[in-house]
Amino acid sequence: MSNRPNIVLFLTDDHGAWANGCYGNGEVRTPTLDALAALGARFLNAYSPTPVCSPARANLLSGKTASQVGIHDWLEEEQPAIGERDWLGETRTLFDYLSAAGYHCGLSGKWHLGQSHLPPRGADYHFGLPGWQGSHNGPYTYARNGEMVELDGNKSQFITDHAIEFLDTVPADQPFFLNIGYIATHSPYRQQEHDPRQTAKYMNCPFDEIPPWQAHPWVKNEGGGNELSDEDLLDRYIGYYASVTETDDNIARVIGALNARGKWENTIIIYTSDHGCAIGHKGFFGKGNSTRPLNMYEVSLRVPLIIAGAGVKAQVVEHYVDHCDSFHTVCALAGVDLPDGEIYAGESYAPMLRGAPMPWDNTRYGEYGDLRMIRDERWKLVWRYPAGPHDLFDLAADPDEQVNVYAAHPDVAGRYKARLDAFYAERDVAALSGLRVKELPSHNFKEAWRDGEREARGLQLY
Repeated sequence: MSNRPNIVLFLTDDHGAWANGCYGNGEVRTPTLDALAALGARFLNAYSPTPVCSPARANLLSGKTASQVGIHDWLEEEQPAIGERDWLGETRTLFDYLSAAGYHCGLSGKWHLGQSHLPPRGADYHFGLPGWQGSHNGPYTYARNGEMVELDGNKSQFITDHAIEFLDTVPADQPFFLNIGYIATHSPYRQQEHDPRQTAKYMNCPFDEIPPWQAHPWVKNEGGGNELSDEDLLDRYIGYYASVTETDDNIARVIGALNARGKWENTIIIYTSDHGCAIGHKGFFGKGNSTRPLNMYEVSLRVPLIIAGAGVKAQVVEHYVDHCDSFHTVCALAGVDLPDGEIYAGESYAPMLRGAPMPWDNTRYGEYGDLRMIRDERWKLVWRYPAGPHDLFDLAADPDEQVNVYAAHPDVAGRYKARLDAFYAERDVAALSGLRVKELPSHNFKEAWRDGEREARGLQLY
């Protein structure tokens, strides 16, 4: 790639990898993403380091762990003390690096890292969702380049409208970086919350791709308890699938706008989600914070990752990658040299996009507050500080994570715990560590543990 490419990063909210045609779902309609996957690289094993929104976004935008950045749970930005603070502080993001490298940078959609009413540092254009992101349709006050704008209608449409508007602000002699953040696949899931033109497509869907509902023993659903009727389940399934197709339709609009402006040939499209999402899978709705204790299940962590465009070879990639790797990859594609001596997580997989072989370690790491995880092709260890319960899954024999074999394999647990500790020994800032969440007001464990589990485990998180 002799010329620096334009980069469009779609960072959707709560879109599980399983809910895509190109990942094997024969019921959900994702023709645009399927076409991109056929044109470019589809990653079979892409993960979020954190199974909840704000820290996952910080992972991707900074290339650092939550314990290096200090954001450990979703930020409740409707609270002024949280929403008006820049939680990234001095942590540099892709916007900082690419702007300094000469890119024209824009954000349209979700930010969720504090100060969502203001353009992120390094952004030349901003259309955002200040405070609580609200429902998927209806009146809402958006932030557009520092001013408040009230619009009434579909959020995905407005986010796309302004992403396209950004394209017309790019100087002819500059490459651009555009981050588009849709929220359609986030709860509320119920079909009445979504566009009836989309929900109509799924009224007769059998939803055979979703496993039969049986409440998880640790369930804490988004918008419901463990007793859900068949009608309630169907309502959620229809709404979620409709939201996926709505997102897909709007991605098509962005691609059409790139083509119409002659920008497609030198643009790389990256599509991913902040984290995974269960829609009844494993007996809950949502992600890592939808159980108590919190979880690191595959369905909460696994994300779609589709990369297509300039110089990207059509292929299926089996290597295990995560958001921190994607940070390094975007920097490599943009020709950004990261500062010497700075400690990051992950590494660039840019050579893979060209089809070049490269050595790769499939070990993945993750954290969610006082919970940390290490996994590879065979084993996954989930360690809950300070006293458990801990999980060990043999992913080769038990890919659905049904049987916790922690007690049966203390030697395996010990080896993986040592590797987990070594990784975070280099990527944990003491004052910002997830193991000290009681001192971090950004953390929403106050809500998560209000019903007594906090005291039952002896943790004082607030």
